Amino acid sequence: MIRTVYGFAFLVLLVAARSASAQQEPQFSMYMYNPLYYNPAAAGSEGVSRLQLTQRTQYLGYQAIGSSDEAVQNSQLVSFNMPLARIKSGIGIYAFNDKIAASYNQSVQVSYAYRLALKSGTLALGVQAGLFNKGIDYGQFRPNEPDPLVPTGRISQAKPDVGVGAYYNTVDYWVGLSVNHLNRASYTLGTDRSTSPLYPNAYLTAGYRLGVGYDIEVQPSILVQYSTFGGIRNSSATLNLIGTYDNRIWAGLGYRLQDALMATAGINLMRNNALRVGYSLDLVVGGTRAKSLTSHELMVAYAFPAPDPRRKPIVRTPRFRY
Repeated sequence: MIRTVYGFAFLVLLVAARSASAQQEPQFSMYMYNPLYYNPAAAGSEGVSRLQLTQRTQYLGYQAIGSSDEAVQNSQLVSFNMPLARIKSGIGIYAFNDKIAASYNQSVQVSYAYRLALKSGTLALGVQAGLFNKGIDYGQFRPNEPDPLVPTGRISQAKPDVGVGAYYNTVDYWVGLSVNHLNRASYTLGTDRSTSPLYPNAYLTAGYRLGVGYDIEVQPSILVQYSTFGGIRNSSATLNLIGTYDNRIWAGLGYRLQDALMATAGINLMRNNALRVGYSLDLVVGGTRAKSLTSHELMVAYAFPAPDPRRKPIVRTPRFRY
């Protein structure tokens, strides 16, 4: 089964490569803990309702040429998803704000996944739809001399945005394939003669959970982003290996090809490990002449307890006390 899924994923990536030619999407080192951002079919796949917040500062201290902003890229992502077991489905929503010097991208996406049992796991097919906003803050530029041809203030446009995905997961492994920006919205920022299209990206995610002891689990994973604007040159691949002790403390190492080494650590707290806190440090090893040496990522997530249908709510009245 796993060979069939990987073969299908590779075939679809080839089709995407031929059908299109993406802007730089926000990248996250702890991608394995937020599959909803990469694939709408992952909605509800964890079996719990989870709220998650992620803050990432890319290339800390980098100074963009001609800009007053010190951090070249700053990203915030908030997501929520939950299973709907009665109708074999999952739903989710995420919003992100991604700022790169004077330009910024913002998006809100709602996801739905239909989940059906397949052999030893669950196959989900998902769709997402929302708005994607692109903008430029011309006030961030610091030209040597005023230029009347350069606009002033903030200019932005919001357009509809859709994506699809497939996700298969079992107790031991998961694999997913998705494509975003299928409608290829086009933006005109500052002048009607200059357009900025939203090119699709294809994502392949996969991972495996391997128990190596009574209290130790090892989880290798991979994230491949194929950029349909520029092809392989603008694409990326990330490998990660995380070890978890007692289902509570986890740490790992990763590598983003031609970019950075990653060190990740975190802890699960509260009853049933409901609260998850993680941190990732990227040490840039590729393109250091054009990048600052470190990137930092912080994640906080909370899994809401499942309601107990056997437990009846207490009703209080002025006449009776329980």
